[in-house]
Amino acid sequence: MNRNRALRMSGCLGVVLLTLALASVPLTGTALAVSGGDGTDAPTSAAAPGKAFDDVWPKPVDEFLSGEYLTKADVILTRRSGDIASTVIRWATNSLFSHAALVYTAPPFDAGISETFVIEAGTSGVDLTKIADYARGDNADFVAIRRLKSKSWFDGNRQARVRGVLLDKIKSRYDFWTIWKISQNIWFGVQSKMETKQKTVERYRKNEWTPPNEYICTGLVQVGFVEMMVEAIQRGEISPEALRDVIFTKSAEQYLPEPGNWTLLGDDAKETAISFKDILTDELYAVTPEDLVQTDKLEWLYLIKDGVVHKTPSYEDVLRIVNASSAVTQ
Repeated sequence: MNRNRALRMSGCLGVVLLTLALASVPLTGTALAVSGGDGTDAPTSAAAPGKAFDDVWPKPVDEFLSGEYLTKADVILTRRSGDIASTVIRWATNSLFSHAALVYTAPPFDAGISETFVIEAGTSGVDLTKIADYARGDNADFVAIRRLKSKSWFDGNRQARVRGVLLDKIKSRYDFWTIWKISQNIWFGVQSKMETKQKTVERYRKNEWTPPNEYICTGLVQVGFVEMMVEAIQRGEISPEALRDVIFTKSAEQYLPEPGNWTLLGDDAKETAISFKDILTDELYAVTPEDLVQTDKLEWLYLIKDGVVHKTPSYEDVLRIVNASSAVTQ
């Protein structure tokens, strides 16, 4: 009996030693590199601590939402399914997407929160929505996630302020019923095809209409970043030249001094940056989902489709996955 017990103990010790030996093997070698289903090698560091094989991609959406992959002020791009306004927006802007939102809160960075919420403009005004409603396909065909490129000044407090700007508008209401929303969206799309989107927004304001929610929502994302930046510039915390880093449309960016020329403005540099938002309000609110697609100020992160999350370092990766899924369903 003692001999059998010794053998069992020896076997257990062997398993332990083997486990320790495997754990000590560096995972950066090509032989043990984990390849994601997207055709890209997964990074070796886990996004959420304590999760083995956490960076295996693609991954189920529930696993993704329970990890530490999203952060405050991440930009959400979606395409609504079965929505006339969505179709018109995509046609009018030649875009894959028709709607935008912003990550507002999630369990990793807000205690007491059990789900991730986005803040967006809806039919009744600015509101909070569970991202799961989009990610699981209830409200969208697919979801793309982008993030402001790494900047030392874009810390947690400034991320929170971007979402705070949108939250300040939580009681905003729109002045037309759903049926009017659809008809005005169609007219907005037609008008935008015939003239610049900024003039279309101005025309809406002159007619005392509110521009369609899909446009307002994308514009709110843009305005959130701009207002955060202008406030920081006003307090002297950030250089006025950094304002360009949060302008997501070339048509608005063209009105800013070129990089390196801000010093020529001297004491007027700060005032120029502060007045930018007020002077170009219509242009900023007229930002479209396609502007958020084309800007180089945001980096591509993920695409969620059919309950699966893919890593997408580029827009080409997004198109590849979307087109591949479309080909399968046809």
